[in-house]
Amino acid sequence: MHRCRIRSYDDRMEQQIRRLGAGPVHYRRWGEGERALVLLHGLASNGTRWSELVRTSGLAQHWTVLVPDLRGYGLSLCREILRCEDWLDDLEAMLDQEGFTDCVVGGHCLGANLAARFALRAPERVRGLILVEPLVVPAMTGPLAWLARLRGLLEPLARGVLAANRLGLRRRRLPVLDLEEIDRGTRRKLAVGTDPGVFARRYGSPLRDLHHVPLSIYLQGLAQTLRPMPPWNEVGSPSLVILSFGSRFGELGRLRRILGVLPDHVIIVLESEHWIHAEQPTALRVHIETWLGMREAGRPVAPTAGPMAEETP
Repeated sequence: MHRCRIRSYDDRMEQQIRRLGAGPVHYRRWGEGERALVLLHGLASNGTRWSELVRTSGLAQHWTVLVPDLRGYGLSLCREILRCEDWLDDLEAMLDQEGFTDCVVGGHCLGANLAARFALRAPERVRGLILVEPLVVPAMTGPLAWLARLRGLLEPLARGVLAANRLGLRRRRLPVLDLEEIDRGTRRKLAVGTDPGVFARRYGSPLRDLHHVPLSIYLQGLAQTLRPMPPWNEVGSPSLVILSFGSRFGELGRLRRILGVLPDHVIIVLESEHWIHAEQPTALRVHIETWLGMREAGRPVAPTAGPMAEETP
């Protein structure tokens, strides 16, 4: 286990980086609370996607916050066959290693889909869900909708790349991105200019993603992101759903109709393209802290404000 210090607003927050068993998976841990909050990153990302939210919130004062680099990404670099079930196995093993029987689990993008799948697989271990921009195949638009029709080609391509890797054709070192720092830099650029495409160019480019993610992992992650979800009305856990008004990868109205069948949920819509952590960090933090606080206190949960917030009974 490795332990490191990171700066926070009160300079008292300590982050630990731990290894899951003897395998490649690493995760970050903040806090010593009696309840576990697990946060999962999305496609071509890593656990630092959640660092700013944890650092600027009070979550680590009340929860043990566990943020893995999913197998294949960031500090958990590997090159192997991967499916959603493998990431869910790692999530369950991480909870067991940390001594938690249940948790609230949240995720962004692919991570949101994984959180919902975990709630279906192990409902007794999920106290609640935080689904930030889940990717729902029937609502997809643009290039992702086109790729979803070709999903069957992605896994054979990935296996071909893995075969080449075994022959020694691979990059030996890949940089691990600090997404908190990248988000700050992107917001600074936006503050001094008027270019609305800055987020899409920084976060939506597969070529940029491949600078720090193995090609085989990227292809498999994309295939799993495009994998159809089980029926959403079978997800019994209380859910906070946070969507983007811009809906870069999905049609908002259709998303709301599909996710509206969740039995116990609140839907929030924010002014964003897709990368809510970078575009709306304060709103994201406020909505998550409010929902968690009211849910754990046993109080009815309503949207926390704004004309783009709605509650669906």
